[in-house]
Amino acid sequence: MSNGKIYPLWPVLLGEFQNPDHQEIKKELIEFFKEYEVKNKISRTGTENYNLFESKYNLHQEKNSALTKILNFIANGFLSMAKNINKAELDRMENKNPKFDVKIKESWFIKYNNGGAVMPHDHGNCSMSCVYYVQVGENADLNNGSTYFLRPYNRGSSHKDLGGLRYVNGGASLFKAEEGKLLVWPSFIMHGSKPYNGDKNRIIISANAQISVMENGKPVRSV
Repeated sequence: MSNGKIYPLWPVLLGEFQNPDHQEIKKELIEFFKEYEVKNKISRTGTENYNLFESKYNLHQEKNSALTKILNFIANGFLSMAKNINKAELDRMENKNPKFDVKIKESWFIKYNNGGAVMPHDHGNCSMSCVYYVQVGENADLNNGSTYFLRPYNRGSSHKDLGGLRYVNGGASLFKAEEGKLLVWPSFIMHGSKPYNGDKNRIIISANAQISVMENGKPVRSV
């Protein structure tokens, strides 16, 4: 059947970006988080959390120069992902040089203690989510402190013969936690973090965003 066609329907894209300036701002960022935890001793609790400290979801409203630099880097990651995911739609627009608005709706940091983990969950009320690794011990690997993403296919509708084997096997993708790395993904993807044990606390920043195309200074559509 050499004249046949195979269409890759609905691929799920995940972006990975490395911050070249991470080491320059890491120390200031960690000190800021220490001060934040002293002032806000009560961690946000959630059924998905285990043995960690989680800040409030308005971290982007805090005043800190290192944090501002990281949030700008994260916003650029969100925008890059949106442009790639929606390339066909953007190519059809009359305006070939549109302006964009990246709105960070929630942001927070998590400090994992030994054995700390986050159970599978997704993020609502946004189009994209991310994780930025601020600090990770050298012993981190795919089985220690990694971030995992669960396949969105409906497991119950696939069979285990050769026609459906791909969709029932390999249900999770693992990404090693590395300092200065940013992962960006569509917010509907279920994800979590494997338990982490190390000589340093695993510290991350997460954020949710909405990205819009602008016309006359106003958002006209989301991408």
